[in-house]
Amino acid sequence: MLFVPFASPTPVLFEFSGRVRVGDLNATAPTVLNLSAGRWPVELSVRNVTIIFNLSVGDAPLVVEVNGSLLNESLGGFSTATVFLGGREVPTPESEKSPCMSAPNWTSGEGETSAMGPSKPVPMETVLFASCRVRDYLLLPSGLPVVAEYAGVKKYCLVTISADGGGWSSYGGCSREYIENAVTPVPGRITSKPANATVYVNGFHLFGEWFTPMRLYLPFTSELSSYNVSLGANGYPFVSGVVVSAGRNVTLYADLSALLRAVSVHPEAGTLKVSTTPPNASLVIFAGNRKVFSGRSPLRLVLPAGAYTVSASLAGYGGVVKNVTVPANGSVSLNLTLSPLPAELNVATVPLGAEVRVGNRTCTSPCSLNLTAGVYNVSASLRGYLPNSTLVPLSPGTSRNVSLNLVKMPVLVVATSPAGATVEVDGRECVTPCNLSIMPGNHSLTVEKEGYERTFIMVTLREGEITSVNLSLRKTSVEIPAKTPVETPTPTSRESRGEEPRALWHRWALPAALALLVFVIFAGVRRRP
Repeated sequence: MLFVPFASPTPVLFEFSGRVRVGDLNATAPTVLNLSAGRWPVELSVRNVTIIFNLSVGDAPLVVEVNGSLLNESLGGFSTATVFLGGREVPTPESEKSPCMSAPNWTSGEGETSAMGPSKPVPMETVLFASCRVRDYLLLPSGLPVVAEYAGVKKYCLVTISADGGGWSSYGGCSREYIENAVTPVPGRITSKPANATVYVNGFHLFGEWFTPMRLYLPFTSELSSYNVSLGANGYPFVSGVVVSAGRNVTLYADLSALLRAVSVHPEAGTLKVSTTPPNASLVIFAGNRKVFSGRSPLRLVLPAGAYTVSASLAGYGGVVKNVTVPANGSVSLNLTLSPLPAELNVATVPLGAEVRVGNRTCTSPCSLNLTAGVYNVSASLRGYLPNSTLVPLSPGTSRNVSLNLVKMPVLVVATSPAGATVEVDGRECVTPCNLSIMPGNHSLTVEKEGYERTFIMVTLREGEITSVNLSLRKTSVEIPAKTPVETPTPTSRESRGEEPRALWHRWALPAALALLVFVIFAGVRRRP
């Protein structure tokens, strides 16, 4: 089938490694999000940097890329940072130009030149180490003793700041007099490209003073463990990041001009054609780890140019996963061949330990065999048991359990009196007393022993049964001598012509007639008175 899934909404490929949020949609990039036409707020997260901008979506597929290496080179010193690509309107040195303060600087005796500072998380005062735009400053949190050294002069500072009712007033200051448990601030250098970017600390900008490059001494405590430092210039991205210290100097850097090129958005699209063997496989297309599309093969998709992963699956077949790159203003074809899954056959027998044979494969039960799909004759055999078998159909990718019950073979137990006779049945022999395992059915037994009469007997054997036969053998009574052959005279030529009956008459009939005559005469004489 041919399918163009993105007539509306429009696919947007986010081609980088990280997280993306568009409106209420959250995903892991690289990914493709289908967005309706309009202007969308976008947040891209790459490691410790979040980039925020507005994305205009029309009818053409878009590709959004993040230059990770350029991003790393453009920012430094922030534990986390947020880049607002659209920038913000900020004051400039020209718009806040003011005359230099006449108050003494840090190195001139006692005291200091100070001004307002950030109000969060606690009210702070800003100490100007030197006047006339030297741009070296110290932050003094209210109630926190601080010891700072600048230009070889060390002073201890403690101020109490009141900021109630929208007003601001400060009490205390800096002197050379020692204060116990004073905190040493960490020097922080803040630079940018271009220079004269406006600097904010915890949302506060010191009028006419805080522009890059500048140096700011920051006191850190367990309660004041981080600062938010932001900088920007009109026409450039605005950067806001978190600064922490582990007791070492801090250097913050932002190349605002390079950040303009960190994210690129360009309309590029290509065509992906996917077919499978066999067809009608289930297809899932991913951009990174996000599903872009799912359907059936064959299909044709219009996608933003970029890298994708195509997964194909079909019941009874092994899955296939392949990476593909869709070219801009071009097309790419992908054919995926799926191989049939083997079927699993699990065979058990009662009792265990039988030899199982499936085709040309054998195993000892219980056992498992991986076979191609088909119909198999599964047989099991075990010494002393009747074999058993069954036909088993196997479908691709399925698992089939088969159990075969084996029945004991019939056992024929033969005993004779006297013992030592030879028993023969179905070509098998044993000497009594003995037993034989024989197939069920009717069997003829022959029992022989020298000096005794041969004995024949019929027995019926049944599955799992033991049949006993006890025989008393009879001795042979008389030895019958062999007969001496008698020579039969060869008939003469007259006997052969029919004279033999006449000779028999003369030999038997005449004497019989004479005997009868004598008997009659004798009977008549006895009747006379």
